Amino acid sequence: MGIYALMFALGALALRFMPVVPALWVQGVLAIAVCMLLFTGRRHAPLLAVAMLGLCWSAWQAQNMLDQRLAPELDGRVIWLQGRVTGLPQWQTDGAGQRHVRFELEDAVSRRGLLPPRIRVSWRNPPVIQSGEHWRLAVFLRQPDGLLNPHGFDYVQWLTARRIGATGSVKAGEKLEDGTGFAAWREQVRSQLLQAMAGHPASGGVLALTVGDGSSVSRQQWQTLQDSGTVHLFVISGQHVSLVAGLAYGLVVLLVRVGGWPQALPWLPAACALALGSAYAYGLVSGLGVPVQRALIMVTVVLVWRLRYRSLASWTPWLMALALVILLDPLVMLQPGFWLSFAAVAVLALVFTGRIGRWRGWQILLRAQWAVAIGLMPLLLATGLPVSWVGPLANAVAVPL
Repeated sequence: MGIYALMFALGALALRFMPVVPALWVQGVLAIAVCMLLFTGRRHAPLLAVAMLGLCWSAWQAQNMLDQRLAPELDGRVIWLQGRVTGLPQWQTDGAGQRHVRFELEDAVSRRGLLPPRIRVSWRNPPVIQSGEHWRLAVFLRQPDGLLNPHGFDYVQWLTARRIGATGSVKAGEKLEDGTGFAAWREQVRSQLLQAMAGHPASGGVLALTVGDGSSVSRQQWQTLQDSGTVHLFVISGQHVSLVAGLAYGLVVLLVRVGGWPQALPWLPAACALALGSAYAYGLVSGLGVPVQRALIMVTVVLVWRLRYRSLASWTPWLMALALVILLDPLVMLQPGFWLSFAAVAVLALVFTGRIGRWRGWQILLRAQWAVAIGLMPLLLATGLPVSWVGPLANAVAVPL
């Protein structure tokens, strides 16, 4: 199972290093080749077929995303459209004291033509906008575009990874319907947190770690986190989801060890179920962003593997999680966080799997930090992300805290 997951992932990730997406006729040829390889009967033919299938899948998804971008005839025009606000709007105040907001629209429609499924817009000095609301907006639409400097932020790639087919600026608008359901509840939670922590310097961090809204973290705070190599602590990712799942799992283990768990009830299935439920509950509250979805898939695979095979001393869960994440959304390969998260787990597995002897707690902590720092440095440099030389020391304190 592991080798097939690896071949599928390698085939799908090969698209990341191609200059262009293969044409549809090339994808068709690859699909025919996959079918032929499956019936050849040769020993390694299925492995090659799975790899080619992975490439076909990622290429088809990428081409589908490109086809959904804003039509050229609508580029640079102001049109009226209707759509639903998805996610939490990000509010900011510029140097002149003017407020502006950035948010995304889903299921946008217009009489002027077909629109992308997801649009990202900004609005200067807007009225109150909340998640889940339906709005009618006059938007100056643009195709995804942006400046790209060497080792700089690739804005177009970021938009593509989020499947955003157009950007724009709002000129006018009116609310058609209030937000309801879970989206409105998350908006209410954020508002209550903002009111309870008004003016407190930690309010941005609390919002970032609860509802996944990092817009309230100041630029100075982001710069401090970046210089110290601790940005990952305030962007909900795999370690936060794993922490919640681990705490729930550990609670059951603790009850078993102190004799507080009923002997008639098997503790391992209950621990895995409680850990999985806690992780998904936290993921829902945080908004189910792409990093959270990736983390939930990894946690699910690990817990199911733990329940079925008991031992985690194998690369199979890692490979299955990798293949499953790519299967659900191949465009995740465009995000540096995808490479960093799986690479970090792989480095830790290499360091801690199969070791001889017993390490003390401080040894485990320090070796984990230095291993991740050294192991991820090539990826950080390749993706143009900053490298903090004090990161291992800062994380040695900040991560357990």
